[in-house]
Amino acid sequence: MELEYDYWTGSYNDVLESLKRSIGQYIRHNKKVKIGITNNPERRSNEHSKTRPKWDCMIVKYKTTSVNFVNKLEKMLIENHWDYVTNEIGGGGGPEGKGNQYLYVLLKK
Repeated sequence: MELEYDYWTGSYNDVLESLKRSIGQYIRHNKKVKIGITNNPERRSNEHSKTRPKWDCMIVKYKTTSVNFVNKLEKMLIENHWDYVTNEIGGGGGPEGKGNQYLYVLLKK
């Protein structure tokens, strides 16, 4: 699976609308889309490459040190695109702790 870094940084309010539009574009141009969060994109990409469905690409879309921001963004983006993403739950199963936190999108082209 391909791993790309194309991310924003900043506060929740600064990036929310841009992320909504970006996710909308992925939904329009791909067969399946899933939104997730992690504190280690390389490890998470490797884990996703072993699951079904087989994802073609993982794109890191947001980077922060705030667990609160990344969890809040994941939940809002899943809720906003609920009818179009393959997430089984509305977020909340992501990373805890310190260090960089990442929001990503999985694509099935």
